[in-house]
Amino acid sequence: MATVTLSSPRSWAVPRFSLALGILAAVTAVRLIGLHFSVVDLYFDESQYWAWSRDLAFGYSSKPPLLAWIIAATAHACGNGEACIRAPAPIFYFGTSLVVYALARELYDRRVAFFAAVSIGLATGVAFSARIISTDVPLLFFWALALFAYVKLVAGGTWRWAVMLGVALGLGLLAKYAMIYFLLGIALAAWLDRDARRFVRSPALWIALAIAAMLILPNIVWNFANGFTTFRHTGDNIRGGGVDLDVLRTLEFLLSQFAVFGPILFAVLLAGIARVASPALGRADRLMLAFAIPPLALITAVGLVTHANANWAAPAFISGAVIAAAFLVRGEAWNWLAASIACGVVVQAVLLAGDAVATRVHVPFLADGDVYSRTLGWRSLGETAGRLARRLDARAIVAENRYDVAALLYYWRDQPEQIFDWRWGPVPADNFELTRPFTDAAPQPILYVSRCALASLPAGLSHYFAGVEPLGRFDAPTGPTTVRSYFFFKLDGRRAPIGPQLRCP
Repeated sequence: MATVTLSSPRSWAVPRFSLALGILAAVTAVRLIGLHFSVVDLYFDESQYWAWSRDLAFGYSSKPPLLAWIIAATAHACGNGEACIRAPAPIFYFGTSLVVYALARELYDRRVAFFAAVSIGLATGVAFSARIISTDVPLLFFWALALFAYVKLVAGGTWRWAVMLGVALGLGLLAKYAMIYFLLGIALAAWLDRDARRFVRSPALWIALAIAAMLILPNIVWNFANGFTTFRHTGDNIRGGGVDLDVLRTLEFLLSQFAVFGPILFAVLLAGIARVASPALGRADRLMLAFAIPPLALITAVGLVTHANANWAAPAFISGAVIAAAFLVRGEAWNWLAASIACGVVVQAVLLAGDAVATRVHVPFLADGDVYSRTLGWRSLGETAGRLARRLDARAIVAENRYDVAALLYYWRDQPEQIFDWRWGPVPADNFELTRPFTDAAPQPILYVSRCALASLPAGLSHYFAGVEPLGRFDAPTGPTTVRSYFFFKLDGRRAPIGPQLRCP
């Protein structure tokens, strides 16, 4: 029977794959059910990805195209509701956990494989990420698949593993450019391990790289045709507000990894990294550390000069969880393993419950007590603006930033009113300014949605339109105590070519 006796750690039977499969399948089912009961609106990124899925291409302004393709397939299968749009996240994480099981089984044994897979499936960061749809979701799946194929190749696997590695690398790059970190892992592994060095000189690597290049080529061609907009956006994200050395920001990033990995797994990983040169480590240990170190080291360095988001080093999580599980199993640290998994279960339960009552959640002792404020109010904006446009007989709705445009597109979808993005400058700054810019061709009358104070805009709007009618303020609730304020205007009688939008005074 595939069971584990918690009361007697040393007598634990080797857990079978069927037990891991059952646990992970149950967690996935609970997450899918949780999405059905969630009242959390699609956040800007999610609405934007959905909007991209309605206009399939080989690239978009800020990300490669794979996630938009995935959402399009999901919407075709089950519809455009929030639960359906987000459903690929728990399903992909289920697949990622199973690949991690196979990876750890190849390098270690069934016991490490069991705890690595369950640790991935119930990690605190995964519990959070499985509730939303993001580019990290397919990225981590294809990173795990590439790592499994790589391990097979280093062990002398046949050419079919080179094909798998190439496909995984290419699709990973189409999910998120952070897949390029994998090549740094290959280089570090070659420095640490003799067999890994032999692989670098083999035709298998070049076959894999050629396949990956063929898969990413259409995206590169798209970028070339569109001024390399995705590459520029990625570079802008890394540069942030410019170079500003700040050690505290680096520490903040490292502390955030305890939340992404889970506090126990990340602490064990850091201990392993500190011992990377130790002869006590086995070949499998060094291979896994080789793929965890580059993303963490690179983004930690980025955090020294500009802000680094917690998820930027997410690929390190795959091999990091495997090596942490291996260290804990090897040390028979069963209580720490149980505590790590229990932490993930608690976080998962809290998030499931919170998502179901998000509009009522307020934590008084936090500065932003309405903890869901960033992800609420978007439905209210979209539906209120849409109904107002219908009442005014407005033929177009114009907003001044991509956040609001994305909400309008999703929550007023499949309606006759056209939605446009009023650009900030002469060059498109985002995908909506590129694909649906507010121009002279927009049909009138127009409902204009602004976050600028009501009294500050009419005089400037009159430069473009003869008819400017302020319609008042609308407060979209973002929690029990907070709102996001908008000001509506009816515009008609265009009398000057549409230029960049007005700045708030």
